[in-house]
Amino acid sequence: MARTADHGERRRQVAEALLRTVAARGLARTTLVDVAEEAGVSVGLVQRYFRTKSDLLRFGVEYLYERGEERLRGVELVGPIRTLLFRLLETLLPLDAERRTELAVWLEFVPATLTDPEMSRIHNDTTRSLVEGVAEAVEAAQQRGELPGHLDATAEAASLVAFVDGLTLHHLATAPIFDAESIRRALADHIERLFTAHGTTK
Repeated sequence: MARTADHGERRRQVAEALLRTVAARGLARTTLVDVAEEAGVSVGLVQRYFRTKSDLLRFGVEYLYERGEERLRGVELVGPIRTLLFRLLETLLPLDAERRTELAVWLEFVPATLTDPEMSRIHNDTTRSLVEGVAEAVEAAQQRGELPGHLDATAEAASLVAFVDGLTLHHLATAPIFDAESIRRALADHIERLFTAHGTTK
């Protein structure tokens, strides 16, 4: 049991070192040596868990998505749905230093999905799961009469996820224009418009 725990902890240690290194140096300039130095371990230990840089990067992006999923699971699932949707999607925005680092790294990883089939699978599976989760919230709003039944829940969910991704990109690239409070308010306004345009007075 202890060895399993140590093994998992070592992998997390290396994954966190990878995120810090990629955030500081960029994905293209990050090497196994850089990650080992950041983690305070030998290159041999890193290679014991990850034979290639590609293996390490795939684990790193999975670890990144797991952290995001943990935040989503931490949101209390209580209504009204418009408020719940905001609280869920707010966890995906880079509103603090930790999330800014994670999402800056996420932007470094995304181009790799165009050429690495496994990275593409991980990204697609995670995005699909997120859209499905948001769609469930939209469907719940429909069942409670907060949104009309004719809306396509999946399409609305995909739109919301894409909107959050856009806010993230603009905040990271042009923070003086899209500061943290601006993107938070934009998300709140977007959700409010959705429910005001289509919803009821509930």
